[in-house]
Amino acid sequence: MKTNLYRAALAAALLTLMNGATVLPALAADDEASSLEELKRAMTEPSEAPKKKRTRAIVFDGDPQQASTSSPAAAGGAMDCAALPPDVRATAVQFPIQFRPGSAVISPASGNTLVEIAKILSLTPDRCIIVEGHTDAEGNADRNMSLSRDRANAVVRFISDKGSVERRRLVPIGKGSTDPLRDVDPRDPRNRRVVFKVVAG
Repeated sequence: MKTNLYRAALAAALLTLMNGATVLPALAADDEASSLEELKRAMTEPSEAPKKKRTRAIVFDGDPQQASTSSPAAAGGAMDCAALPPDVRATAVQFPIQFRPGSAVISPASGNTLVEIAKILSLTPDRCIIVEGHTDAEGNADRNMSLSRDRANAVVRFISDKGSVERRRLVPIGKGSTDPLRDVDPRDPRNRRVVFKVVAG
């Protein structure tokens, strides 16, 4: 029985190779469910960010001057996700989203996963999410950086268009091959991934 399953998996992988699709180590159903649960926890856990300290306003010539804060808040008090600092505290969850070879076109095989991710991201509409595209180290570094950026943008478009998540909450970033998985060869295809970083509120 196990031999038959192994042969079927091998045949499917060979067929995928012959059709020219990007071959990534597919997440088992249990692994994908685990990543989705991890993302849900990150979205729904209460913020542990320290509360702002109250400061007194300084008055010059009768005009109160607002004390400056380091918070990336936009007008109206809403979080301005585009103004997040590079070292913002966030919980990262990765998914091996598949794309057509050498392009930013999302493979239909990853569509359902992205729909599920979008459902989870809509649970907490006030959280910012950084969407990082990563590649392996094969090929030209500049091309990989550009491709990772395009793929992050494609994921953001998919989630905002088909998942009804507000575009302003999603910050796409291309990392190229600059941040490989720990203890994995930088050329390993497992480095091709999309990481969702849920920013602490």
